[in-house]
Formats: sequence, structure tokens, C-alpha cells
Amino acid sequence: MSETVPFESDRGYVKDMEGEMIQAAQESLAGFKQLYLKWLHSVYRYFYYRVGNVKDAEDLTSQVFLKVYEELPRYRERGRFAAWLFTIAQNKANDFFRRDFREVPLESIDPVDGTPDLLLQAVHSDQIQRLNRLIRSLPEGEQELIRLRFVADLGYREIGEVLGRKEDAVRKSIQRLLARLQSQLETSHA
Repeated sequence: MSETVPFESDRGYVKDMEGEMIQAAQESLAGFKQLYLKWLHSVYRYFYYRVGNVKDAEDLTSQVFLKVYEELPRYRERGRFAAWLFTIAQNKANDFFRRDFREVPLESIDPVDGTPDLLLQAVHSDQIQRLNRLIRSLPEGEQELIRLRFVADLGYREIGEVLGRKEDAVRKSIQRLLARLQSQLETSHA
């Protein structure tokens, strides 16, 4: 179940809540648990779609949260926690692949939540397979944009911070990328 996007007027409130959560995490293990539970699914999904198996995704996820726990006392909240967290995740993924591992193709990955029949039928449909091939043919930087936006569910601002790019540039890159993928999908279907 996805969270609702806050209204513009609610952003300050949401930012304050996250700041309070980070402060609580810096002060106690119980506070850290709340932060961990909030981000666990996003970080795990990010790794699962990069490595394609539960064992490595769980291992990398635990490494990230261990690093976060170690570094959190020095973290200063400036509304950029997601970017900080996923920069750590990206570095862990880079270390993992630097050890001569290879990323797995998207279509070889089973769905994370394991929902039966209907989801499996959709995943194995012709259109999904074509989309997976198109995504795999993208340069690594464009694949990372897709992972951060649609797998990790980060906003444009957080993606920009992770990648060292401006929010607007990230938004435009993703929009162009999606339009290009849609066009290629339609062309390959014709």
C-alpha cells in the first residue's frame, strides 16, 4: 500500500515529522527502529531489483542500516535524509558489483511480494517482457534513474541529491526517458 503524497501546505509538517524521527533515532534504539521500519522496504526493493535474489538483497540492506546506525549520530538533518540513505545504498551496491558480480536481468527476477497468478501473468506478459528488454538496453545511468524513482520510490529532489543533479534536470530526464520508452514500446508492438 503506498503512502499518500502530502499537499504542498503539508510538506513542512511532514519534514518536521521526519526531523523528529531522525532525532529520536539518534537518541535511542527504539527511535532507530522506527526509522528503520520506515525505510526498510524501499531500501530492500532497491537492492532486490539490482541483485535479483533475496539473500544478497537482505545482506546489502542490513549493511546499509548498520552503516546508517554507525553514522547517524553525526548526521545533521537538513531535509535530505532519503538522499543520504540512498547514497549509502548506492555505494554498497557499487561495492557489491565491484567484487565481480553482475546485475541480473529484470525479467529473471521473481516479484518481491510473491502475489500469485495475476501478478505473475502480468509480469510474464509480452508487453512487460518487451519493456524489460528496453530497460536492460539503457545505459546504467538511466537504469539507475528508473530504480531510484520507481523501485526505491524516491522523489525527484532526493534522486537529484543522490546523483548530484538538480531536481528539475532529474524530472526532465525521467520524463524524456519514459516518453522514449513508451515510444519504443509502441514501435516494437506495431
